[in-house]
Amino acid sequence: MNQKYYRFLFALFLALLLISCGKNDDPTPTETSFVFLESEKQLGTITQNSAQLLFNLLAAQFDDDGTMDNEVSSGAQVYKVTYNTTFEDDPLLVSGLISVPDKPGNYPVISFQNGTNVEYSKAPTVDESNELFLVLKNFAALGFIVVIPDSPGFGESTQVFHPYLEKDNTLPSLVDLLKATREFVSQEHISASLNEDLYLMGYSQGGWSTMQLKHEIEQNGLEDYQLKATTCGAGPYNLNLLNELIVEQDSYPMPYFLAYLMQAYHVHNKYPNPLNEIFADQYAAKIPELFNGVTPGNAINDELTTQVEDLFQAGFRTGYATDAQYMSIQTALTQNSVQPWKTTSPTRLFHGEADTYVPLQLSVQMHEGFKALNVSDDLIKLVKLPGADHQSAILPFGVASINWFIDLKNK
Repeated sequence: MNQKYYRFLFALFLALLLISCGKNDDPTPTETSFVFLESEKQLGTITQNSAQLLFNLLAAQFDDDGTMDNEVSSGAQVYKVTYNTTFEDDPLLVSGLISVPDKPGNYPVISFQNGTNVEYSKAPTVDESNELFLVLKNFAALGFIVVIPDSPGFGESTQVFHPYLEKDNTLPSLVDLLKATREFVSQEHISASLNEDLYLMGYSQGGWSTMQLKHEIEQNGLEDYQLKATTCGAGPYNLNLLNELIVEQDSYPMPYFLAYLMQAYHVHNKYPNPLNEIFADQYAAKIPELFNGVTPGNAINDELTTQVEDLFQAGFRTGYATDAQYMSIQTALTQNSVQPWKTTSPTRLFHGEADTYVPLQLSVQMHEGFKALNVSDDLIKLVKLPGADHQSAILPFGVASINWFIDLKNK
């Protein structure tokens, strides 16, 4: 099947799906007073036939063993939920998406952590045209309950600045959505129930946050959940290494990634340095206004420059790792990186070999770190995607992840 034909069929399927989605404009209060769950709103339904069509198309494009298209067992109901969490040690109401099978049964949960986003309109509960979110919602038809957080700064919490690659301000919203999900499915009008099995997956920023969540659960546990497996795609696990790889290049195609990181850390007081000690004056002055929730990433890139020598202050490029002036930044990046540990559950690291946004070296180093701790091949595996760049690796990563999860679920 050629790419143009695949895109045509995908667009046709998307149009049919959107027609089938009914909308309720007002959030519905929960039936019972819960600790985490506050409200819900049904965004739409997915029929079993439309899910079957989607997975037939995906299997024809990506799937060698036919696992997905043989596993469709129901339709799905898709909800937006609001729930309570904490942010900078204060209470915060946030939102997320939950897709549940429409047939009674006890199902495992997949928690998907989203990649880099700068637009309010692209949050998972808002963006109904996103192909990846569409596929993820349909995973419920394969016998999973799927949860996707909007993340603080998006959805119901646009009053705060998104904690981009910030561990302490990210983890509570991920953990608390899983707790809210258990409350959500306990309601009488939800036919699906949870078993204890939990699967984690995420791509790009979501690969980093998924690894952070995996570490949190393995170290501290999560009541009523047992972590079964994790897949992380193209995650910037070591933020100091990411910074070093960027500043040593002549050009970098996604300058807004590092600008986003430094702005978030600046807003949330992760280091005291002003932006103009990192970026050239003309760009440092622009950055705070560019991340306004409306300007898309490519437009932010256009306001910056891909030429590394021009983007950064010379002192930052040459002295980042050694100059005491930048020690606070280096410390902040270290504190928010993920260090390998003696993991106890199976994990696969996916990465496109042609990725120029988040270089393959980040996943290679993470894998080598696990191996240095004598983590077995049964628990950690690096999957390189030949010829794939940061964007083209997303769907192959998703297909390989769900196939693996299905195999583990059926054992």
